[in-house]
Amino acid sequence: MSKLLEQIKNTKTTKKLGDLVLINQSSITNGFSYREIEYIDTASVTRNHFNRPQILNINEAPSRAKRLLKDGDTILSTVRPSLCHYGFIKNPKPNTVASTGFAVLTPKNIDPFYLYSYLTQDSITATLSSIAEATTTTFPAFRPEVLSEMEIEIPDLPTQKKIAEILSAYDTKIENNNKIIKNLEATAQAIFNEWFINFRFPGYEKVKMVESEMGEIPKGWSIKKVSELFTVTLGGTPSRDKSEYWSGKIPWINSGEVNKLRIIEATEHITDEGLRKSNARLMNSGTTVLAITGATLGQVSRLEIESSANQSVVGVYDEENKLNEYMFLYIKSNIMDLILGASGGAQQHINKQMVENYKITLPGRDIILKFTKVVNPMFKLIRECLFENKNLKESRDQLLVKLI
Repeated sequence: MSKLLEQIKNTKTTKKLGDLVLINQSSITNGFSYREIEYIDTASVTRNHFNRPQILNINEAPSRAKRLLKDGDTILSTVRPSLCHYGFIKNPKPNTVASTGFAVLTPKNIDPFYLYSYLTQDSITATLSSIAEATTTTFPAFRPEVLSEMEIEIPDLPTQKKIAEILSAYDTKIENNNKIIKNLEATAQAIFNEWFINFRFPGYEKVKMVESEMGEIPKGWSIKKVSELFTVTLGGTPSRDKSEYWSGKIPWINSGEVNKLRIIEATEHITDEGLRKSNARLMNSGTTVLAITGATLGQVSRLEIESSANQSVVGVYDEENKLNEYMFLYIKSNIMDLILGASGGAQQHINKQMVENYKITLPGRDIILKFTKVVNPMFKLIRECLFENKNLKESRDQLLVKLI
């Protein structure tokens, strides 16, 4: 490591980013030959974790679906950069298209992964956020030209490649863990659907189906309001005018963070005083959280840490900790039913009372015990992978400061 640090010191020079990369080089033109695109919007990637792209007919795609991507590109959201909607592109399909909300940087005279690592440092994100906040546009945003004029210090290309190799090893491990998490989540949801939606649970052949207010259900199962089984908690926001309420140690999430499948950290924190003197309430680890209004309406996640939340988030938790995995998977499967509500029409929002009054099917105790025995090891391994990723990211970021 000392030898590498010496190489960095001896070969480092200052250059403009615009001399090292091409920005927004390729866009869809009239000659684009694909009828369908795999579309990446800004909300679908966070800290290099990509959700499944949307498959869209080119004629029905939003006007923002224009940026073409290449292997080795770095994409950075120019809107609200503090939300860390950035990623490194690996072997995209030729019909992969990104939103114009991204700045797409194609490396020219710089190692691709070194470029990605450099631009996603917390210090760079903070700088871009400050520039975005100073704009007079509707949303905090920066112009791509800002990146072109940015001056950066970099070592020579061979040294960049060595640094990229070290850093990419961390990202490869994180990516592998994400694949494990994704597979475990899909398996748990598939088991839930088979047992509790298709009613093909162990021993189902011997159980008679009976009529209920929610249609046919297995004999011995019941219909319950959420409030009969769970504690339902609405979040709240301490006054922003009181500095003593903020920058504490209590995690505080907003509805925008519920787009993460599992929540293991928060971007903001409040103090004990902020918690006591506001409507914010602590929600336990294992709580299912729902975004109940705005653009994130219907997003469902699960807290893996004790956290508070804003008033656009409702938490659902079983104090006996016997039904929390069941509830998380149930809500994920039925969230649209809750949003549509009794009126049968899409709501602009849902509220705490609607969640409390929502009715669910509850299997017999023996089936719940069997289900918990099957899925709990999956949830445990997911949690372990999530926190290993968090530690890997922290170690990587500490190393990043030394190497870049």
